Amino acid sequence: MIKPRRDSPQSPFFLALKYKIILFPFGLFYRLWVSSIRFKFLDSNSKLQVIQNNEPVIITLWHNRLFLAGEWQRRFRKKRKCFGLISGSRDGAWLEAFYWWSGIQSVRGSSKRGGSKAIRDLVKTLKNGNDVGITPDGSRGPLYQAKPGVLLVGKLSNSPILLIGFEYGCCKKLKSWDQFVIPFPFSRVIVRVQVVDARKFLASRSIDQGAKDITKELMKVTID
Repeated sequence: MIKPRRDSPQSPFFLALKYKIILFPFGLFYRLWVSSIRFKFLDSNSKLQVIQNNEPVIITLWHNRLFLAGEWQRRFRKKRKCFGLISGSRDGAWLEAFYWWSGIQSVRGSSKRGGSKAIRDLVKTLKNGNDVGITPDGSRGPLYQAKPGVLLVGKLSNSPILLIGFEYGCCKKLKSWDQFVIPFPFSRVIVRVQVVDARKFLASRSIDQGAKDITKELMKVTID
C-alpha cells in the first residue's frame, strides 16, 4: 500500500515522485474522462468575463466540486497557471497528486497546519501573476461553510474573488463528508460564476461575518 510521508512533523505529507509515476495511468484515465465533459455557461457575458479577465483571480468553489477544477482552468483560464491550496494532511497528499494530474500546482497548508504561511504563499503567487484556487469549506468541512481564509487572501492581494458553481446533470455523489460529486463522462455541466471584492465583505464587520456572507454568495451559484 502506498502511504504518504513527510520529512518532519512540521512539513506536509507528500507522495514520492516514483509513486506518482506508478499512478500515472489512473491520471491519464482521469484526463480523458474530464476532457469529455461539456461545459455550458448560462450567461455568455460571464464566460467572456472569465476568459478576457487579464488579472489574477482567486478561484473559489466548494470542495465537492473539485473534480472538474483543473479541466475548467485549462479551457477557460489557460493563459494563467493556477495554484491550489491543499491541506498538509495525508488526504492532502493524495489531493496534491490529483491536482498534479489535472495540471494545477499546489500550495500546502490549512487553518490547522501551516495556515499563515499558506496565506502568504497564495498572496505572493497572485502578485506574481498567477491564479489561485481555494475551497473555503476544505479540507474537513463542515460542508458548505466558508472559512475566512479566502477573504484574507483577497484583502492582502487586492485580487478579485471568482466564485464558481458547477451544476451536474448525470453524476455520482460519494458518501464522504463533502458529498463529493463525480460527473459521468460526456455529461453536460452548467457553470455559474460571480466576481466579488473581498473588501466588500470585510467593510465594517467581523471576518467571521464576512465568511458567512461569502457562504451565501457561493451558494447562489451552487445547485445540487
